[in-house]
Amino acid sequence: MTRSNKTKLSFQLGVGLRNKSINFSLNVLGDRTLTLKWHLVLLVAGTLLPVVLFAVAVVYKLSLNERAASERRLVLAARNLTQDVEREVSSTTRTLQALAASDRLDNNELKAFYNEAKRTVQTQPTWFNVILLTPDGRQLVNTSYPFGASLPLVNEPESLRYVVKTHQPTVGYLVLGGVKRKLAFPIRVPVIRDGKLRYVLNAVITPQALASVIKTQTPVDGEWTRTVVDGRGIVVARTRSPGRFVGKPSTPSFVKRITATTEGVYRDTTLEGAPVYLAFKRASFFDWTTAVVVPIEMIENPPRRAMWLVIGSGLVLLVVSGVGAFMLSQWISQGITEAADAAEALAQGEYPCISASSIQEVALLGKALEMSADLLAQRQRERDEHLTQVEAARTLAETANRLKDEFLITVSHELRTPLNAICGWAQLLITGRLDKEKTQQAIAIIERNAKIQAQLVNDLLDTSRIIIGKLRLEPQPLNLATVIVCAIDSVRHAAEVKNIDLQLQLAQVDLVLGDPNRLQQVVWNLLSNAVKFTPQGGRIEVQLQQANSQVEIIVRDTGVGIKTEFLPHVFERFRQADGSTTREFGGLGLGLAIARHLVEMHGGTVQADSEGQGKGATFTIKLPVMVSQENISTTPIKPVEPKNLHRLEGVRVLVVDDETDARDIISAVLIQQGAEVRTCGSAAEGLKEVLAWKPTVILSDIGMPQEDGYDFMQKVRQCERQVGVHIPAVAVTAFTREEDRLKAIAAGYQTHIPKPIEPTHLATVVASLIADIKV
Repeated sequence: MTRSNKTKLSFQLGVGLRNKSINFSLNVLGDRTLTLKWHLVLLVAGTLLPVVLFAVAVVYKLSLNERAASERRLVLAARNLTQDVEREVSSTTRTLQALAASDRLDNNELKAFYNEAKRTVQTQPTWFNVILLTPDGRQLVNTSYPFGASLPLVNEPESLRYVVKTHQPTVGYLVLGGVKRKLAFPIRVPVIRDGKLRYVLNAVITPQALASVIKTQTPVDGEWTRTVVDGRGIVVARTRSPGRFVGKPSTPSFVKRITATTEGVYRDTTLEGAPVYLAFKRASFFDWTTAVVVPIEMIENPPRRAMWLVIGSGLVLLVVSGVGAFMLSQWISQGITEAADAAEALAQGEYPCISASSIQEVALLGKALEMSADLLAQRQRERDEHLTQVEAARTLAETANRLKDEFLITVSHELRTPLNAICGWAQLLITGRLDKEKTQQAIAIIERNAKIQAQLVNDLLDTSRIIIGKLRLEPQPLNLATVIVCAIDSVRHAAEVKNIDLQLQLAQVDLVLGDPNRLQQVVWNLLSNAVKFTPQGGRIEVQLQQANSQVEIIVRDTGVGIKTEFLPHVFERFRQADGSTTREFGGLGLGLAIARHLVEMHGGTVQADSEGQGKGATFTIKLPVMVSQENISTTPIKPVEPKNLHRLEGVRVLVVDDETDARDIISAVLIQQGAEVRTCGSAAEGLKEVLAWKPTVILSDIGMPQEDGYDFMQKVRQCERQVGVHIPAVAVTAFTREEDRLKAIAAGYQTHIPKPIEPTHLATVVASLIADIKV
C-alpha cells in the first residue's frame, strides 16, 4: 500500500468513522499484508527468471562467437606462420638471386663460380649445398662434391620443370638426397642471360631452417602444434615430435582439405590420433601449406564451463532472491502495521508517532553527493595533470621547432658558404683575367669547397637514411689500425695547416667485424671535429687498444672542450653547442650523431668526456671483437687497380645524359685519356648512335625525361644482335642507394658509378671494362 493511500485512510478515520469500521478496515489491511509476502516472492521470481534465461541465451551466443573468434585467431596464426615461412624462403631466394647475378656465370667460369658458391654456403648454416643445373637437369656445379667430379642428375625434377616452364623462382618438395642422405628441400631460381634461361641455381635447405621459424611464433589459444608441409603433403617442419613425423605424410583428411582450398579451419585428428581444431593456409610457392593445431578442449571447454556457471548461478540467485523477498516483505509489513497503528491513533485523536524508517533515502543521497564530490576532485586532479603534461609537451614542441629553425638556418648558411666561393671564383675564371698562380688558387678553392658541400650533402643523406632505417652495412673482418691510418691520412693536411701535433699509438688488437668504409667515416668525423676545435699549435692523440673483449679507439684533443650542460646532448641530431649567427665554428651538427648511430649498428658504443670549456675533449669508441676467427680470411679487400689507365686510345665511348654539363665533364675526362667520345642528350638518340656507331663502352645516366636509363639499357641489350657484339655499360647517376645499384645491374649495366664523379675513378672503370673485353 502506498503512502498516499495510508494518508487517505487516516483522513477517513479522523472524520468520525466508528471504531468498528476502523477495525474492519485494519483487518482488511492486515489480510492484504499477508498476501504481500507471496506477491513479492512471485515478483522477484518473475523478474529474475527472464534475466537468467536471457543470460543463458547470451552466454550461448557469446560461446558461439568466442568459438568463431578462436577459429579466426587460428586462421590468423596460420597466416602469420605462412608469412614467416614465405619471408624465410624469400630471404634465401634473394641470396640465390644475388649469387645468380655473378659475372662468373656470364663468362662461363664455373670453377670460379664453384668457389664463390662454396663461400656463400659457409655463411648460411641451414644450407646443405648449392647446385648449378642445366635446364635439362644435368648438374654442372655441386658444392658437396669436388669441382670436376662426376655429378648425379637432379633429385627432385618437378620443381625444376616448373622453373624451366615459368622462369620464376620456386621451392621443391622435401626429399632424401645429397651426399649425407638427409632430408632437405631445394629452392630454385632461374639464371637468365640475354633473355634466355641458361642455368637453374639451387640451394638445398635443411628443414631446420623452417623449424627455427615456426618455433619463434607466439602460441595462440593453447596452441598445441605448428606444422609446415610441402606440396605433396609431406611434413617438413613440426614443433611437436619433429623427429617422429618430419618426412612422413600428413593425414589423408588434411591432404584432402589443403588440396580443395587454400585456407580454412576444421575439426580433425592429428598424426598422434588426438582430436583437434586445425587451421591451415597455403603458401605462395609450389602448394606448400602451414597449419596451426589446438586441442578441441581448448576451444570448447571454456564456453561449456561458462554455460554451466551461468545456469548454476541463476538457480542459486533465484533461491537467494526468493528468501530475500520473503524477508523484505516481513520488513515492509511491519512498516505498514506501524502506519495502521498511527492511523488508528489519529482517529482516536492521539498524536501519531511513526518511528524513523530504516530506508534512509537522504542518507543515500548524502553518500551519492560524497561520491560525486570525490569524483569531481579526482577529475580536477586529472585536469591539472593533463594541463601539466600539455605544457611540457608544448615546451618540447617549441624546443624542437626552435632546433629545427636553427638547423634550417645552419643548413642554408653552410650550403651557401662554399657555394659563394665556388660561384665567385668560377666567375673570375670565366673573365680570363687571372694569372697562372691565381688560376691554380681558384681551381683549388673551387675543388675544396665542392668537397665541403658534397660532405654536407652526404651527412644530410646519411641522416635521412638513419631516420628511415635504410642505412646498411657491409661487414667484414678487419683490423682497426688500417681504418685509423686511412682516416688520419685524410685529415693530416688540415692538421698540418694548423700546426697541430698528431700523435698515433696503435697496439696489437683482435679483429672486429665491421664495414671498413663506415668505420673510417666514424673515425674521420671524430678527427675532423678534433682538428676543427683544436687551436693553432695544439695536440691530437689517437690511441688504439684492447680491453678484454672490446677494442677501443680513443681520440683526445687539447681544443675548446665541451660545456658541461651540453655534454649529454653532444650526440643528438640537429644539436650544436653554439647555434647563433655569431658562432665561431661551422658545420651542420650531424657528424657525431651519424658516428654514434654507425657505432651502435656495429654493436658498440661511443662516449664523449670533457672537463669543461677550454680543457679539451676525449671521444672513446668501443667495438666488440669477433667471437670466432676460425676459417675467416683476414686479408684486407683491396680496391681493383686500374687497368691500362691513360691508355684509352681507339676506345669509342658513348655518353648518354640529359644534362649538358654532365656530358661535358665526362667527355673531357675520357678525351684526356685518349678515348673517342660521342654524346647524346636522350635515350632515343643514344639508341640510334649505338646502332650506327657501335661504341666500345656506354656511359648512361638513369634519371632522364621521357625514357630513363633502365629502359634504354634494356633496348640496347635487345638490339645487340644487330650490333654483333656485347657492349659493356656503366650507369653514371645521382641515384646512389644500394637498391639503385642492384636495379641498374639487373637492367643490364656492368657497374654503377655515383655522382659526383671522380675523374680518375671513371677512367679506371672504363679501362677495366676494356681490359675485360680484351681478356
